Amino acid sequence: MTVRPLHLVNAMFGRKLGGLEQVYVDYSEALALRGHTIVNLVSPGALAAAPLRALGQGVVEIGNFNQWDRIAIWRLRRALTGLRPDAVIAHGNRAIHLARPAARGLAPFVAVTHNINVKGAIGADVAIAINDDMRTRLIAAGQPEARTPKLFNMVRRPPTLPAPAPPRDPPVIGAMGRFVAKKGFDVFLEALARLKRQGRPFRAILAGAGELEAPLKSQAARLGLDEVAFPGWVHDKDAFFREIDLFVFPSSHDVCPVVLLEAFLRAKPVVLSDCPGPREISSDGRDSLLFPIDDAPALADRIARLLDEPGLAERLGAAAQAKILEQHTFEQAGARLEAILREAAA
Repeated sequence: MTVRPLHLVNAMFGRKLGGLEQVYVDYSEALALRGHTIVNLVSPGALAAAPLRALGQGVVEIGNFNQWDRIAIWRLRRALTGLRPDAVIAHGNRAIHLARPAARGLAPFVAVTHNINVKGAIGADVAIAINDDMRTRLIAAGQPEARTPKLFNMVRRPPTLPAPAPPRDPPVIGAMGRFVAKKGFDVFLEALARLKRQGRPFRAILAGAGELEAPLKSQAARLGLDEVAFPGWVHDKDAFFREIDLFVFPSSHDVCPVVLLEAFLRAKPVVLSDCPGPREISSDGRDSLLFPIDDAPALADRIARLLDEPGLAERLGAAAQAKILEQHTFEQAGARLEAILREAAA
């Protein structure tokens, strides 16, 4: 018996291209690879539109001022009436608040929760939690357990998988993300300064941009960290990961960052903070090293251990890569996403 492909609408109204937007694009690509048809709804000028169009997918721009924009809801409902999708997927609070009333009575509504503000997703036909902490919050807030599946984020498997490798001499230490307080890059720089005071040679790359760019650069200068490069937003992640020997993820709180999965997939040894979401994917000492949140001395110690213990970097990198290939590529996670949407559509 042939299973009919789904006709889906995937909505996200952020205009930048950060982690949430990357997951939005990944959902569309993973579902398209499984034979489904996706129409993507975005804000005018959204940066996520370009990669979707490059994939040959339909993109419809829906103007909106905020998550309570009644005219935008009317526009969405008119679009959904014409599209007649099997399900509507919404990423982020604005898309959830706008698409939910627009989809009412027309198609099952699937909310994907990307942060701890889960209120808007309560009562959705399906609320996808991207980690255990988020699922617990959703259920505690009133979302029925049976309609709250967990689906960790996913990554595309590259044509060639990098092999685990020992750190070079001097090693290159990398970190990447939005320059906002919760990402903990000030802790990263303090840890690097501690390594420098210990007389350890290294280079470092802190990629990204955001509201704390100037303060972080000032901090690096104050600490005498001439070894740290700030290349801005990195569009060629393969090149970034080829250049570094180990990856640091110092967030004080996060959900399920795609960049962490990408580092694992590329067999990079990873040191990450012990916060909900990221720690869910870590087996401390087996595929990565955890350190206490906001603890720069502990972070420096974990980095030093990676550099000093023979074979550790390769062992961690190999185990991390195997974990991603087994559970978190477009193939595995895409199949799980398809099952969730088929159940919703039924």
